[in-house]
Amino acid sequence: MTTTLLKSTLSAFRRLAMPSCSAALPPVALRSVSTTSVLARSIRDEQRAGTKLSPEQKEVFEGTTGSNAAVPVSIRDFSQRLPTPETLKQEFNGIPYADLPTVYVKATKNNTLVQAIDAKSRDVLMYTSCRLEGFKNARKKTSIAGQTTGVAAGQRLVRRGIRNVRVQVKGIGPGRMTAVKGLTVAGVNVVSITDYTPIKELGPRPRKIRRI
Repeated sequence: MTTTLLKSTLSAFRRLAMPSCSAALPPVALRSVSTTSVLARSIRDEQRAGTKLSPEQKEVFEGTTGSNAAVPVSIRDFSQRLPTPETLKQEFNGIPYADLPTVYVKATKNNTLVQAIDAKSRDVLMYTSCRLEGFKNARKKTSIAGQTTGVAAGQRLVRRGIRNVRVQVKGIGPGRMTAVKGLTVAGVNVVSITDYTPIKELGPRPRKIRRI
């Protein structure tokens, strides 16, 4: 009887440890596995690369409309069109070139300053800027603000009886050429345009890369 009890106990343990193959297996939940592509560049790499603008956006941002366009220029008798010492003696409405008032246009990245100075006495005839014409904050660094400032400066010169001026431009801001265009719109005859923008060969050491 003891042997029979032992055999029944062993058979019960076998059934618990090794179930028969005929038993139904429990359902297994399947989970899909997907892989992702390579991650984008970090913020530091984006900052190092700088802001990427399209050619159209870059042209509007820099304010140099038509700088990338090809303009046909005739080089025939080019040397005769260059200024000569006689140019300083040339008269415009009875006023010698050397005695014409000079309009200084300073085009920074955030503002456009226009100032007219008399050639003989070096007195300030007129001064205005985008801020004085009613543009505030970010609106000061637009090309429209530069043209409006040029128109206002030209109107003040016309009221003073000044019709012919020389223009000296400094800087590469958005109001660089639009201010000169505003002067002509107001009725001022621009005799000459001089670019007085300084060019740095090496310049100061650039700022270190910001760590994020």
